[in-house]
Amino acid sequence: MKKLGILIGIASMMLFAACDPDNYQHPAVLVGNWVSVSNAKDPALNLYFDGEYVVVNNGSWNYRPFTSDVEWSYYMTRDSVLCISRTEYDGEDYDSESYELDLSFSDSYNTLTLWYDPPFSSVRKYTLIRR
Repeated sequence: MKKLGILIGIASMMLFAACDPDNYQHPAVLVGNWVSVSNAKDPALNLYFDGEYVVVNNGSWNYRPFTSDVEWSYYMTRDSVLCISRTEYDGEDYDSESYELDLSFSDSYNTLTLWYDPPFSSVRKYTLIRR
């Protein structure tokens, strides 16, 4: 049991190391409107990056972690990890959430691919094109 606790502690530290602000970069190539091309059943996921925030349109449970139409703050690490976070205040309590998504661009920077690896589910891949 003690070994399990040590492993969980090490894994937790590794998760937070990827989104270290010292490893931060904000590439201008990410700024703009990106639309999902992979899911024909639901309305296309639309992500608008403005340099500081990413605004989600057509969010749904199928596009986890983009489950609703909200605004996230974001930055990208030098290791090509997109770190998104947001905090809501309901009048009494704060609710915060943050996620890490691996990202890559096509050679022409017209296609963005995001991978989200939730703790208790399979990896989700989102391919978006610039609009």
